[in-house]
Amino acid sequence: MKYSTVIFDLDGTLLDTSEGIMLGASYIANIMGAAELTIDQQKSFIGPPPVHSFMRECGFPESKAKESVELYRQRYKEKGLYEAKQYYLIKELLISLKENKYKTAVATLKRDDLAKLILEHFELSTHFDTIIGIDDQDTLSKFDIILMCLNEIEQNDLSKVVLIGDSIYDALGAEQVGIDFIAVTYGYGFKNKEEASSSKNVFIAENVEEIIKYLNL
Repeated sequence: MKYSTVIFDLDGTLLDTSEGIMLGASYIANIMGAAELTIDQQKSFIGPPPVHSFMRECGFPESKAKESVELYRQRYKEKGLYEAKQYYLIKELLISLKENKYKTAVATLKRDDLAKLILEHFELSTHFDTIIGIDDQDTLSKFDIILMCLNEIEQNDLSKVVLIGDSIYDALGAEQVGIDFIAVTYGYGFKNKEEASSSKNVFIAENVEEIIKYLNL
């Protein structure tokens, strides 16, 4: 068993949350006076901290972007959380990891309380030893959150840890911490194997079944 700890990204890795994120971003951008977002602009809200996305895609100054994020999160908590679905075989993967005594965690750039709510709603939260998202001020990076997960589960041997994620944010966070990274192309970040291969990784999975096989579960 090469690893003893598996850390997951959330959006685009555990859950397809695209509908709630895209609809919410489009709705808030509209009521805040921005031009209508294209589909590609809506998709760009998936993964990064939303304050950065509102600044980049809507041209908002930081203060207005932060105000937009508050409205966006309010809408997400009320509706967007439930506009999501599990990826095929995710629950089976998580059950197998627990049966094989892995430590598991979620490190996400989604706000901490929202991450816990959505995983609880989809009955996945009990499969993780810890779930950590960003703070209200969006001050934490993927690097910070991964470290917080490792501290929480008391894992000091980085050679035994792998992060699974769908974006360059995940790849860079894993590289900065010094852990292995499995890139997935079924999410939103990496569109295909060629794009994923530009990141530092030990494996590229096109679906959850390939993760299960790679980990010999």
